[in-house]
Amino acid sequence: MYALFKKEVSNFMSSLIGIMVIVVFLLITGLFLWVFQSDFNLLTYGYANLDGLFILAPWVFLFLVPAVTMRSFAEENRTGTIEMLFTKPLSDWQIILAKFLACVVLVLLALIPTAVYYFSVYRLGFPMGNLDSGGILGSYIGLFLLSASFVSIGVFCSSVTGNQILAFILSVFLCGFMYIGFEFIYSLSLFGPIDLFIQRLGMSAHYSSISRGVVDTRDILYFLGVMALFLCMTKLVLAKRKWITSFIISLVLIVTINVIGSFVFTRFDLTSEKRYSLSDTTKETLRDLDDYVYFKVYLEGDFPAGFKKLRRETKEMLDEFRAYSKYIDYEFINPSESTDRAELLETYNTLYRQGLNPTELTDQRPDGSVSQMVIWPGALVSFRNNTEIAIDLLESQRPGQSGEEALNASMQNLEYKLLDAIVKVTRSKQPSIAFIEGHGELDENETYDIVETLKKDYHVTRGTLDNKVDALIERYEDVNGEIHANIKYDALVVAKPTQPFDEKEKFLIDQYIMHGGKVLWLVEPVFATMDSLTSQESTVGVEQDLNLDDMLFRYGVRLNRNLLLDLNCAALPIRTGQVAGQPQLEFYRWFYFPLVQAASNHPMVRHLNAIKLDFVSSIDATTSEGNIVKTPLLKTSDYTKISGVPVFITLAMLRQNPDKRLFPSNSQNVAYLLKGTFPSLYANRINPEIEESKEMDFMTESVPTAMIVVADGDVIRNQIDILSKKPLPLGYDQYTQNTYGNKDFIENAITYLVEGENLIAIRSREFKIRLLDPDKKVNQRLRWQLVNILVPIGMVMLFGLVVALIRKNKYQ
Repeated sequence: MYALFKKEVSNFMSSLIGIMVIVVFLLITGLFLWVFQSDFNLLTYGYANLDGLFILAPWVFLFLVPAVTMRSFAEENRTGTIEMLFTKPLSDWQIILAKFLACVVLVLLALIPTAVYYFSVYRLGFPMGNLDSGGILGSYIGLFLLSASFVSIGVFCSSVTGNQILAFILSVFLCGFMYIGFEFIYSLSLFGPIDLFIQRLGMSAHYSSISRGVVDTRDILYFLGVMALFLCMTKLVLAKRKWITSFIISLVLIVTINVIGSFVFTRFDLTSEKRYSLSDTTKETLRDLDDYVYFKVYLEGDFPAGFKKLRRETKEMLDEFRAYSKYIDYEFINPSESTDRAELLETYNTLYRQGLNPTELTDQRPDGSVSQMVIWPGALVSFRNNTEIAIDLLESQRPGQSGEEALNASMQNLEYKLLDAIVKVTRSKQPSIAFIEGHGELDENETYDIVETLKKDYHVTRGTLDNKVDALIERYEDVNGEIHANIKYDALVVAKPTQPFDEKEKFLIDQYIMHGGKVLWLVEPVFATMDSLTSQESTVGVEQDLNLDDMLFRYGVRLNRNLLLDLNCAALPIRTGQVAGQPQLEFYRWFYFPLVQAASNHPMVRHLNAIKLDFVSSIDATTSEGNIVKTPLLKTSDYTKISGVPVFITLAMLRQNPDKRLFPSNSQNVAYLLKGTFPSLYANRINPEIEESKEMDFMTESVPTAMIVVADGDVIRNQIDILSKKPLPLGYDQYTQNTYGNKDFIENAITYLVEGENLIAIRSREFKIRLLDPDKKVNQRLRWQLVNILVPIGMVMLFGLVVALIRKNKYQ
């Protein structure tokens, strides 16, 4: 067998056509990856990876492999040497495997010179070496398995004819059908529930999984099964129907192994950041699906490189979801494909009404031309007859953040956003959220934007406690006559109260928490507003007694009676005059409007824009009973000044240059997450006037729950347009035109409280931005083009020359 294997390899490499086949492969891939302006061009693409190679190579192999395999048996049949070959002391399987392995080695020889591409991208990385070697290794494994499967098909086609050209054509057709034929049938959606099964019969679905660096035992078994199947068919052809029973047994065995492997499988994520390793929460949610979740993703079209990468990452994440659930289906749609302007506008309007947001791009092309385009980087998700929900796949770009960083953040959050959409669209009952009223809280106009946003996913209501025992907890009797108590709302929001809570109201909230209720506290210990500065230049910030200090202290935090002044702050518009009837405004830094940042690496506050607060106080964690974990969420900058109450607040400071010596390097925490089991404020000290305690299931310690405390109520307040008097989006400042991260923070906080920490924890993953050096890819472009075209081809030609010289010396 080894002698036949060696003979096959030697015959191919010693012939001019053998060398030329490999040279053509390297020339085509080199030109498309490094020279031609195409989607595969690595220098134009700008990312430090070899994705272009692994997308392009299968298509080149569709022709390269048949060219390598067409003579394996066809030449033997044509010359009549096949009978003489069978007279050798070799079994049929030894002959088949020798020719198969010889062709695999030849294809491998074509792949080896592409290591030059890896070296080039390694050198071009920014910084040097900034590429995912593990992911590239996994992609090479996938490409090798695909090419080996093509070889098995080519060997079979060569065995059925004595004409090499016919064998080549038949092999190209059959390889093409196995690679994209089933994918095409799947795209037609003709067979309903079995469409996904049909897609997985093709090579493309399995190759796309491995080519991103994830080695799945199901994919390996599939490719090994394809090789075994076509080699068995080759044996059947050579045995001239004498082996049909064995073939049927072999076919049943191959199918059985793959079926078993589809249920018992292991996945190895070779990417350096474990990019495609789904969380346990995601896997559990996907396994629990009992019907199809359908994604319509509007990321199809001629995009810049970064958005093409976002499209591919989205598809790959959805494919990863499919690995754990057959009930994930999707399609990618180009909303801008219509050439009819009226139809295009109607499509855009429909998408906007459904909740998607457009983004306008300016694309600078390599030839110097500039094009404007509108894209809709989002998806509509549906489940059964439920209303479609919209998700934005593109993260907003924070100040000082590059476009590549914003896209990278979007890719980091794909698992979270897609899973969050699945959770929300599949649940049978919407969670409920209550905004507490009756203590001077923010009104409906001031919380309009966040309420309307939350209504898309939750049932939101406003109401007073009214000292009713069933205001927050409802009692019911089960079939056995036992009385139980359940919370009526999944979360409460206390948004900037200005009047004190009485003991009965506190007791109701306390017992709500004891029974597992969640609370978002947005409370201010100091009363100070800009309204008092509209008619005068100065005011005083005074202590505000809400009668909540003992309650929050019991739960683990203390709100300090002070105001924080921060050098990192928002601007305040001041009218300085009037020209032609129009007021003239100038902007000054107002230290009482700090722009706070994440105080920890908690996923709730990671990757958020700066959050604007108004007249905020500091918060300290306290010693408390129970098992409570206290995590700081937001803090001021290192240049913060603390002013105790009463605080004299004057606009005169706007005209003074700040003295940094008055702002010591001392950041202050202004928001905390508290989770665990909380002690009741009323344990062993029930006030006699709280008679309601006799009518409910009184608890002295809570079940595991959580709450968030922020020492500012304006974090949730949206501005009102000064002209139209309509509410503006939360976080948008109509004076400076800046958009802050308030809305994202509140949404994350509500999601954490209502959905639980497992879902929001998915956001903790980080991906490196792997870019090519912008200077090198421009200034050294020609050098790297020549290296990657000439060096691989030169390696093959040198190898062929050495083989020829060895043969010449051996047989001279």
